[in-house]
Amino acid sequence: MPKITHIFKTYFPETNGGLEEAIRQYGSHAAKNGFEVEVVSVGSGNYTVTSPDHITARFYRKTFDLLSNPFSMAFARSFKQICNHTDILHFHFPWPTAELVALCHRIENPALVTFHCDIHKAKLLKRLYLPFVVRFMGKMDAVCISSKSLFNTTPYLAQFKDKIHEVSYFVNKNRFAGLGEPDREVAAFVGKHKNYALFAGMLRWYKGLDILLDAAKQMTHHVAIVGKGDLFDRLNARIQNEKISNVHLMGFQSDANLKFLIENCGLVVLPSTAPAEAFGQILLEGLYFSKPLVSTELGTGTSIVNRHNHTGFVVQAGCHLCLARAMDKILTDEHCAQRFSKNAFHHYLDNFTARAQGDKYLGIYRSLL
Repeated sequence: MPKITHIFKTYFPETNGGLEEAIRQYGSHAAKNGFEVEVVSVGSGNYTVTSPDHITARFYRKTFDLLSNPFSMAFARSFKQICNHTDILHFHFPWPTAELVALCHRIENPALVTFHCDIHKAKLLKRLYLPFVVRFMGKMDAVCISSKSLFNTTPYLAQFKDKIHEVSYFVNKNRFAGLGEPDREVAAFVGKHKNYALFAGMLRWYKGLDILLDAAKQMTHHVAIVGKGDLFDRLNARIQNEKISNVHLMGFQSDANLKFLIENCGLVVLPSTAPAEAFGQILLEGLYFSKPLVSTELGTGTSIVNRHNHTGFVVQAGCHLCLARAMDKILTDEHCAQRFSKNAFHHYLDNFTARAQGDKYLGIYRSLL
């Protein structure tokens, strides 16, 4: 059985976010189709865990973290051994630690990289690092992107056009299968606050959560924010200090709770403000549950998932009034909400199933072997 090793800076159970979920979707689909799958990442210690979806996660102790780039000396020392015990290396960009370590080794394995997004926050770092990125991409046998928009807005990818593959994120139909009942507190929240807007994801700088709070202040409907991250305490302080009583900061939730929250919300909202939001896994999950979407125009794959005026509204990034108006329209106009809801699941079926997208990765893996 050929083995695929995914390499990324974060993964379950150390962190819980959209990219982690995307990697889990890639891995579980490959595992069901004849591959052994592992994910190599950094964590609080050196340990290994195998999940029910047959993915082995191998963590190496983090040595330090610089500009959201965790470095692990244990990972760097073990990289040659990792290569020797797998058939295919599947990198996930960006993680400078892995890219630099890979450049320091002669990689004889077939290797591909999924280019999730460019470096947007650290502009100076990007200029200094770009030559290494180009060298790293040159070593890869295939470069996968989630949308043509990402290719069009990342000029240096043009030199690798002969090995570019467009493969969107997807949701396997078993993603939410076999889960238990929600916790009592979550069930009580849904029972009390019907027709709410739902955000779910890591609470990161580019997610536009301050804009979402500003939008909520213009609304009477409730907003649930699910996730954890560096912004949690600051958002909580704003909610308390500004008495934003219709926003509920719910922290991390289990898959069973998340499923229940998506199933019962009035819409899914992703108010991101920077192209670091390359696709939006929660938008796909909203489509899967036939939910209207509200997102922002970033020039990335988010506007492919959420087609404006078809599955929801795409509004100007950073405009809290635009965001509030879009959410209010869906939450108060039943005809509008039903039209978007009907279109959402069909859009998922046509474009974002494991068969439509996951099989593309299987084809790439087999061709590399």
